[in-house]
Amino acid sequence: ERMLAGNPALKGRTVMMHNFIDRGEKAAEKKEKKEAGKYVLYFGRYTEEKGVRTLAEVCRMLPEIPFVCAGSGPLEEELKAIPNIHVKGFLRGRELQEVIENARFVVFPSQWYENCPFSVMEAQMYGTPVLGSDLGGTPELIQAGVTGELFESGNVQELKNKISRLWQQEELCREYAGNCRSLPFDSLEEYCGKLLKIYAKLC
Repeated sequence: ERMLAGNPALKGRTVMMHNFIDRGEKAAEKKEKKEAGKYVLYFGRYTEEKGVRTLAEVCRMLPEIPFVCAGSGPLEEELKAIPNIHVKGFLRGRELQEVIENARFVVFPSQWYENCPFSVMEAQMYGTPVLGSDLGGTPELIQAGVTGELFESGNVQELKNKISRLWQQEELCREYAGNCRSLPFDSLEEYCGKLLKIYAKLC
């Protein structure tokens, strides 16, 4: 959004819309976190551009913190070789929801210019704060200091320090979780309604 707004030819001629997300029963099932989660979660593809190798390096440096990884990809065996990582494999539906809800926070370490990553939205929708990299559209989805935090993409030391600090600050994580539960996310119907209004203006 910031990049488009900086282009004189596009100034005042663009509309930014985040992805819609299937709330359905999920929104009604969001639970208040009465206690901090027991692990740090990554879910998604196990690939280099997703920052998984950077995360793996950090996990080795923090053996006292339990990590859970849900997903699949070429770096799976590398993750399985790290003692404090529990690799659950590919999850979906209720299984994935429970894993997200029970995490203290989610790490989204992508080193790719993501547009509007569903995993960041989904984590917050379930009331779990996100520590995300500062690339692409991710900073637009995380309210730093409110629903989670940001770190410099690919910066191992900063990611290590932030994971360590958040892990030790259970009350802060609960505060972030509470803020996540109040975030508005467009349903498919709401998204379509906004889109139709834009088309109507153009016509």
